[in-house]
Amino acid sequence: MAKEQNLSLTPSKISGACGRLMCCLKYEQEAYEEKLSRLPKVGAIVKTPEGEGTVESVETLKEILKVKIVEKDETKIKKFNLKDVEIIKDAENVEEEDIDENDLKELEKMEELDKEEMNS
Repeated sequence: MAKEQNLSLTPSKISGACGRLMCCLKYEQEAYEEKLSRLPKVGAIVKTPEGEGTVESVETLKEILKVKIVEKDETKIKKFNLKDVEIIKDAENVEEEDIDENDLKELEKMEELDKEEMNS
């Protein structure tokens, strides 16, 4: 869930004041899934009012895309609302963000502990 919401996977950064994983991640997940299904992935080719470009980043909740547009010798990076953009070709192979193996193990341990606490 944290990865889909573009949050750091460092356990200390996604833990609440109580030391458990943030409850809000699960609460917000449905909204993120719905929006992500409509948004192009980073690397997708889109048509904007200013020409074709490549999606550089996505602000999921605001539905804003940062698009790189190359014209002749000039490269521009501009923000566009999803409604103003047409997806020409969505990105197929988006590289996974590098995850520190220790952080991943710690995160898995915290998730297990949270499950155990909820079952108790």
